[in-house]
Amino acid sequence: MHFTLNERTIHMKKSLVTWALAAVPALLLSACNGTTASGPSGVAPLPNTQAAAHHGRARRNDNGTQDLHAGGGDFPGYAYNLSIQPTGYYYQSQSPPGPGSLFYAAPTQGTIYYCLTSSTDGRHAFEDYDDSGYPPTGPCAALGETATGFGGRQDPLDFVGSAIAMPSTEYTFYKENREPASGTNWGEPFEFPQIGGIISLPYRPQDFNEYTNNIKLSTWTYCAIANGTVSDWNDPAITADNGNKSITGGASQPVTFYYRSDSGGTTYNFENHLNTACNITFKAPYNKSPYAGASRSAAWTFGVSSSWVGPGTGNDPNVNFIGEPGAVGILAAVQATAYSTGYLEGSYARTADPHVSQAWLQNGFVKKKAVFVNPEDHAAIVDAFKKITASDINYGEGSDEEPLGTSAPWCVLYIDPKYFISPPAHAYPIAAISYLLFYGQNNDVHTSDKIALIKFLESKQANKLVNKFEYTALSSSIESATLTALNGNGGSQPACVQ
Repeated sequence: MHFTLNERTIHMKKSLVTWALAAVPALLLSACNGTTASGPSGVAPLPNTQAAAHHGRARRNDNGTQDLHAGGGDFPGYAYNLSIQPTGYYYQSQSPPGPGSLFYAAPTQGTIYYCLTSSTDGRHAFEDYDDSGYPPTGPCAALGETATGFGGRQDPLDFVGSAIAMPSTEYTFYKENREPASGTNWGEPFEFPQIGGIISLPYRPQDFNEYTNNIKLSTWTYCAIANGTVSDWNDPAITADNGNKSITGGASQPVTFYYRSDSGGTTYNFENHLNTACNITFKAPYNKSPYAGASRSAAWTFGVSSSWVGPGTGNDPNVNFIGEPGAVGILAAVQATAYSTGYLEGSYARTADPHVSQAWLQNGFVKKKAVFVNPEDHAAIVDAFKKITASDINYGEGSDEEPLGTSAPWCVLYIDPKYFISPPAHAYPIAAISYLLFYGQNNDVHTSDKIALIKFLESKQANKLVNKFEYTALSSSIESATLTALNGNGGSQPACVQ
């Protein structure tokens, strides 16, 4: 079924209500005091997640002064809180993290409310960036809507998440606003890589299952879809990728591609991968028909940004490329639109209700035949990060590869994307690392809870939970480096959180 843009919007909003209501029964046990959780639109909780409850202790939903308020990147959001949004202001009934999530299981005295916005929004709130427009105390918007705030009790938030490390250009704002010459000093930032995840291309299986069980896309082809060269599912390149069988039965079916309309880490990491994987000299069979040709290139010529810079933007808009806010906005749009795709963190697709599939992407060859990797193969996700260790950490460096200039460089643990932008053969090819950012000098009563949370996130118990999702824990050496920094390198330096 095809929709006009207006019809698609109306249909999607109606569907969001249906999916949210459908999610409520499974999430009732995550709420207390007679309130129900605000379930994520189109995203279902994992089965049997009650067993992962924090020592059987019921989580409060009273949003008291002991509670932690945070937010930012939605890339790690499903692992953090099952993508359950604490919508509204702090004094309203906000939904706690879902049972089985990391923030539900964390041994904190207070409940952790994490508002999923975007990586850029999170960092800007952390830095008190001048033009953020999304105050920490503003209402947390519903999933799939434009960000309005973080639903926090006070400014600043307790911590934030970001799938891009803080660049040196933003640290200037942090220094001015969070460590002013006079006024409240929040100390130097403690930033560390916390979780690895993958970016997948979702689609509705019912649109194709008459002809294929799994859509397979070579590197050339998914690059060409992203840059607009391949704009029909019946394109001969897609047909060749799938055993020379048309996945539409020979019928023309234009591709609708959804991109993030907000600024954030998922877009940055996706474009950064395209900028590396697509700008190569392709070898046979991808250097000739049915792939490359006189007017057919897979090159990514748009650059890299936290905002989408590809087709559908700028001076050459493409009507088949449409922006949607947040991961759930992308997911809901794909669920509502026939023959569509986009990009989002894999856990959102894996747990979607209604169900969506994820394309198998090429990474490597065996006897000159392309190897297509299933994004739901956990071993393939682990392989994308297994070679990254503590030796790859650049202390004190920003994501622009410039030193932040912090006086506590041991508290800034940055991993250059070059270590995961091209995962080894047979690993899932599009990977990203998400960070957490805490204040070094905590002028509040939550310091012990923050330290307890950080230690828990670097524990074996947390790693077992992460493995249930389409994420992976980072290496034990990186976890050890984080804990070592937390306590000030064994006491030789000031602790990163105090």
